Amino acid sequence: MAARLMHDSMGRRLRRPYHWTAFVALFLALVTAMLGVRAAFALHAASVPLPYEVTVQVQGKQDFNISQERVNAELAEHPVRSSQPLTVILADRWLTGDETLRGQVPDGQIIISSKLEDLDPKNSDVDERFSGVALAENLTGSKEERTDARYDIENAFTKNVSVGHGVKAVVAAAHTASVVLDQSPTSSVMFWFSVVGLSAMLTAAFLVPALRFRSRWESRHRRLAVAQRKLARVVLDLEALEATYVATDESKRPQGFTKAWNQLQKLSLNAARNEDPLVAAIFDGEQCLAKKTGEQLVGFEATTRKLTTLADSLMGAGSVHARLAGTGSTFDQLSSPINDAATELLIRLENAPGKMVAGADLAALREALGTLLDAAQGDAKQNNAVQAWASAEEELSQIAGRLIRKLRRYPHGKRPPIPEVPAEHNQLRSTLGLAPVSQQGALHQLHVANSVARSILGDTLSTDHGRKTETKRTSWQAALLEKFSAVRLGGKDEPGKLGRAKVIGLLAVLLCASLIAAGIIVYNVTKKPRATYEGSGQGMVLEIDDKNGLVDESEIRKYMEEDFEVEQHLLVAVRDAESYLELHAREGSEYRESTPRSVQQAIWRIKHEYKDRMDPVDQELPEDLTIIPLLITDEGKGIMPGLISGAVISGTASWGSTIGWEYGSIHESQYPSMEVAHAAEDFATVLKQAGYEEPDYNAALLFWILAFMFFFTVLNLIQLVAYLLGATSRINRFSRGSRALEQTRRRLEQLALGLEDSQINAVAVLGSSESGRADEAGQRLFERALMMAWREAEELSTMSLSERLGSSFGTRAEHLQRLVALLDERDADVAKRARDLVLASRGAGGDEPQKVVLPGQA
Repeated sequence: MAARLMHDSMGRRLRRPYHWTAFVALFLALVTAMLGVRAAFALHAASVPLPYEVTVQVQGKQDFNISQERVNAELAEHPVRSSQPLTVILADRWLTGDETLRGQVPDGQIIISSKLEDLDPKNSDVDERFSGVALAENLTGSKEERTDARYDIENAFTKNVSVGHGVKAVVAAAHTASVVLDQSPTSSVMFWFSVVGLSAMLTAAFLVPALRFRSRWESRHRRLAVAQRKLARVVLDLEALEATYVATDESKRPQGFTKAWNQLQKLSLNAARNEDPLVAAIFDGEQCLAKKTGEQLVGFEATTRKLTTLADSLMGAGSVHARLAGTGSTFDQLSSPINDAATELLIRLENAPGKMVAGADLAALREALGTLLDAAQGDAKQNNAVQAWASAEEELSQIAGRLIRKLRRYPHGKRPPIPEVPAEHNQLRSTLGLAPVSQQGALHQLHVANSVARSILGDTLSTDHGRKTETKRTSWQAALLEKFSAVRLGGKDEPGKLGRAKVIGLLAVLLCASLIAAGIIVYNVTKKPRATYEGSGQGMVLEIDDKNGLVDESEIRKYMEEDFEVEQHLLVAVRDAESYLELHAREGSEYRESTPRSVQQAIWRIKHEYKDRMDPVDQELPEDLTIIPLLITDEGKGIMPGLISGAVISGTASWGSTIGWEYGSIHESQYPSMEVAHAAEDFATVLKQAGYEEPDYNAALLFWILAFMFFFTVLNLIQLVAYLLGATSRINRFSRGSRALEQTRRRLEQLALGLEDSQINAVAVLGSSESGRADEAGQRLFERALMMAWREAEELSTMSLSERLGSSFGTRAEHLQRLVALLDERDADVAKRARDLVLASRGAGGDEPQKVVLPGQA
């Protein structure tokens, strides 16, 4: 939110740029929402009964206990509903070619012929000679659809008649007709899931570059805010530094001090000139992520970092040259690394076995170090503070050189590398008029002495192990990894090659996981139930009607390799084959055959032998009872003519015995018990397949839709978490320190509004008199401190939620609050207010506040 309210130096409002894919993603998100609502309505409609009831008419004389009264009774108990008016006619005649092939049937009608086979095709003079089903032409959209629907309805009728159904076979055909001819919008959960998933996939596809654009822009904007805050702090320091510079006698200013001062002025001026063009480029949609803009931002950051280092060095060196209080704190920055190196060397040599170095040399080293530290804490009023410190450093260097010459006499291994001297250290030495650290300097000599001692004595200090680990990291493998992970010149927000490789690898793993998950789901959704051959007949209640004891129950269970999901009663009706079937030998074959009519009569004859098991009204068996006819021949072979079941066969489930029903084909087996077991296994599979319908969608298309939907779902979750952690909008108002930050920002806005009045009053009252110069300087300090505080507030406002959870955010927010409180004070003592403002600004940006001495401060 803060970025949207930013203004440039001309007062023009700067608005955050957006990628065009964000608007496309927003549009697709609305489409996805509408599709989701549409899917909800479609699924709700699926729970509402269809508007029409299927009418069934029975014409002529029918077999299989079928009559109009029994059909009406079954429909009254189990009505069949459809999306359009349908009339199913069961006719006891053959159908014409115009009816079956051309659909010349009255609108809304379906004619089912109860004739189970066609007339002799040679009898072409007869018009009505086809069995099967005829559909009205208006019920389907094409001839292919009409043909498929005809066969589905015919199979539903034939399969159920073949297992002993009559009325239920007609109702099953009517139900199949209502399903295959359903013209209502699909209510498949999988279909709508796929459509909504596809829309969500497209939304995510456009959302990814939009979020990436947003993330990269926020990264650059955050870096810009940090650099602007540093520049504002340096500009504020210039007021105090100018006073320090002027207070220093020209003859006392070292060349390095003057050079650093001129460089600071030049760099700050260049940075101020480059700031507005860079801000305009960052807020320009076309230029914000350009390589050139990234290079400009990197340069601006480097300049502000250098400015900060120069300002700190000049502030410390100026206090020394102007003979101000606080000289010791400046020399502390120089003496601290020397003290650490000398102390480390003393510990090594004092703990060394024997007497590698004489005690007098150690005492001299200790005394020289004390002299150096005394010089660092010396009287600030002395004129030769720098000379005294340089003299003490020279003495310490000579003693360290003598120790190095003595240590080199001992056998030693490979010497550890010598630490590099930070550029800030040399910068401070230059501003004080000291030469940079050289090989003859005290710091370098002490590092060399430590390295030689360590090569002789080994890693005797606890810190040596940490240094050893750091040394290993500089191996060629680490250097190669660092090269691949190095950021591009365009800026820190650009991932390195190793980072890109990791992202691509993770995306590849996610895609593979999505493909596997989609494959598993599509397989389970579309697979047709099949025999497992892994059971033992569980769920089967077996009853054998065998007066002669020809079949053994244990033998049947022995060959049973399938289970029933629901308990099913199986009745094995053992009968004499010659008494129930018309059997005659095939010409030229040892196998015998029968006729369709004989098989049909045998099945229905056996069914009527169990009238006590049938419903007296519709003459149907209970749904959990199935009769398995087993006909034993005179040779002891078994024939299975078909099944008689109370279960209705629906969907794509098939029963192989229809071959015998339609063509009279039979098989005489030498293992009757095995034939019964196989028939029971097939029936268990049929029950599993009952009600299964082939999916009306493309399984391959569903697979890819689900795969990409899973892929982008996980990706979106990751992006959501990243967004919440990187959010800089209203969600951050709930983080720690945010309330204080918002209050501070509001107060800064009020101070900025009153700035113009303050300037007018300063000119009107103070004018240009000599007495007004101090107040004018104070006013300038106020303005620049206000700008620095505003930059700090901008930087804190752009911090992400994850950054705000750190401890530094609360500390910086509290510091900014104290700085704004100082700005709000209108102290009469301008000089005191100026000192307080400069001191308060030193902690901005999370920097460790250091003691700063101004002219006139005791």
